[in-house]
Amino acid sequence: MQLTQFDRWLREKFIYRTHIYTMRLPESGVPSQVLIEELEESPTRRYRYRLIVVNARRDLETLLAVLRKGNQMFATRVVEGNPWYKPIIAPEGKSFFFRIFWWAVVVVVAFTVLTLGYTVITNEELKTEIIESLDLLRDR
Repeated sequence: MQLTQFDRWLREKFIYRTHIYTMRLPESGVPSQVLIEELEESPTRRYRYRLIVVNARRDLETLLAVLRKGNQMFATRVVEGNPWYKPIIAPEGKSFFFRIFWWAVVVVVAFTVLTLGYTVITNEELKTEIIESLDLLRDR
């Protein structure tokens, strides 16, 4: 199913994490919400540090500006996080918005049917009119 703009916003805000890989840490200007992980050294590894930006576009832009200003080589990757609510707001191949929309339609229709049924049951005059109308339809 095609994702709506609301679905994409939900995923960007609550599911996606931005990983920035760099050889050295900037001297200053790293926002306080950025997580810093030192990666183990190996001959095939190109980067030494992973900076993880969670849910903050402003922090990401600030960090990228600091890295560019320091002429540092870096690579960015957007990674899907795995929080407990991921199956609820970002189901695989489904739209959260359309799921909520159809549940709302079902609830409204069910509520309307129940309200009409209650009205028919409690109103004796309406009940007799409906019974008479059904009898007329059966007689034809």
